[in-house]
Amino acid sequence: MLPEHGKINCRACFSDAEGSQRKPHQDWWMINDPGAWGSSTPDYLVLGFSKGATQSGIYNTGRFEDIAFAGMRPRLTQALQKIGLLEEDETSDQKISDPESKIAFGSLIRCSVSRRDAKASKKKGRDVYACTGPLITKSFSEIPDVINACASKYLGVLPKTVRVVVFLGNSDGYVKGCQELLQRQFPDDFEQINDMAVHADGRVWVHIAHPSGLNGHFNTWLNTDSGPGAKRIKAQQALGIV
Repeated sequence: MLPEHGKINCRACFSDAEGSQRKPHQDWWMINDPGAWGSSTPDYLVLGFSKGATQSGIYNTGRFEDIAFAGMRPRLTQALQKIGLLEEDETSDQKISDPESKIAFGSLIRCSVSRRDAKASKKKGRDVYACTGPLITKSFSEIPDVINACASKYLGVLPKTVRVVVFLGNSDGYVKGCQELLQRQFPDDFEQINDMAVHADGRVWVHIAHPSGLNGHFNTWLNTDSGPGAKRIKAQQALGIV
């Protein structure tokens, strides 16, 4: 089942001796700050990969409702409207703060994880950790135990109300990692719909463009029908809206 709106009391990946931080891999940091936003019995579940530095920084000092997808909610609203999860007069802000809405928000890894960025570290002369692009793709081979544990606990038995799970991020490597995870998780109920979507566990799991300001392909995905826009069309086709 999905957790209720609020901070989650989960230390499945942490020993008592590790406190609130640990290194699950020599290049990765993990912070124990899991959370859930919106409904616990939704029609739709929207998942990022993990909280970034902006969101993680708000967790201990800010308003809980401000954490999820902080700094990118206008683009998240546009993306969810484009695939039919939000009406034109609805916003992601409203749904993230509303435990009674039809949407739940979270992340594939509920705690915050970040990886050492070799190029940025060399430039700065110190270790720099990030959670973007190619670094995320490395997670499937470098910290699979963390991903598998979180997916098993929070995606393994979803409420029957959930009809669609939306992954934010549609790079080829990330899609491949997520779809292989689902195939392992649900080997008896897995079917490929197209490059951007599968049917598994009785529901559709679809990838859309990540709304981060760092995603330079977002507007092309949103507004065109070629290149990145072709991936949007496949997502819409899987959801039956084109």
